[in-house]
Amino acid sequence: MLLHKGKTADYAGRRAKLIEILKTADKAMSTQDLHEKAKAKCSIKTTRRDLEALTKILYVAESAGPLPRLKYWTLGRNSFELQLSATESMTLTAIFQHAERFNFSLATEELSKLRAYAATEIRNYAKRDLLAEGRITTGTRFTVLQPSKHKVEHLTTIQQALLDNTALSVVYQPRDANNIECTYLLKPLALAYQDSNIYLSAYIAREEWADGQQPAADAVRGKYSSNGSGKTCALMLHRMLSVKSEWQDIADPIDYDAQSFDIQKDLISIHAEEAIDLKLRLSANLHNRLKENPLTDQQRLIEDQNGWVLECTLLDTQGLRLFLLSNAADIEVIAPNYLRAYIRETLESALQMYKRGDLSRSIV
Repeated sequence: MLLHKGKTADYAGRRAKLIEILKTADKAMSTQDLHEKAKAKCSIKTTRRDLEALTKILYVAESAGPLPRLKYWTLGRNSFELQLSATESMTLTAIFQHAERFNFSLATEELSKLRAYAATEIRNYAKRDLLAEGRITTGTRFTVLQPSKHKVEHLTTIQQALLDNTALSVVYQPRDANNIECTYLLKPLALAYQDSNIYLSAYIAREEWADGQQPAADAVRGKYSSNGSGKTCALMLHRMLSVKSEWQDIADPIDYDAQSFDIQKDLISIHAEEAIDLKLRLSANLHNRLKENPLTDQQRLIEDQNGWVLECTLLDTQGLRLFLLSNAADIEVIAPNYLRAYIRETLESALQMYKRGDLSRSIV
């Protein structure tokens, strides 16, 4: 807040007092009420300017009141101090545990303090040491790969660039490129945390390769490397060798949408842009599981003379195919035909590999 030349004012103290009053108020307060309760040594116009300044940083919010001609005020979302109950702390502890499994590390002192605070609240109220006894835990039925190794400072630089809407220069090692390095001048667009890796959705403004190392014009690009200059792509954080802030002003692609098919097909393997009508025959065991944990919110379980059939509509993704293959003994894909053929061919290929292995073992 700018002050008139030659005048001083303890505006920080005045504003802190206004916030303290609103913290104890059980309803919205008018400017007049706040001014009087604060016993402010300034005009009511100054109090109103203080309140308006606090709304800009979300410490105070305008609110409806009984008299339309007056302005009323309540606390804003940035004014609340953190206080968690013991049960909320238990939930937060489980969230931290589960997140670490998928590469969400406690990279900052503040996050570590938050976790320690939650642990303290649990210990203060629990009648036994729930944490030391391992009574708050998370897990998964699936084997989770170990998180990839990335530099924390790289992630911090990317996050800051997203906050500042600025560009980056990234030295990158594309996958399946025989350790060749490339430098990308890019605009970071979105971060995706999935499985054990962290991915950056980015727009490549320019790429620089060493002489003789440029991909051929007809080479297949993308899938965790650049799709070429002037295009979006997905990059793996752990393949970034250097990440630096850049001064160039690079605009986002027109109509960029992180959830669109064009962006998601780089982040996760999506085999068709349109959702498919999936039809599966289930064993009794898997029927019981999917009845309690549905594949989608709209799935339908239909009983016929041969057991149970599941019908639903969803995208054909790598995740769906992995689910079908991991439960192959309990699932028969009925439709669509191309997906049924893919699962059958994959299983036949696996069976042939085992037959070759058995033959080799018998010869030895």
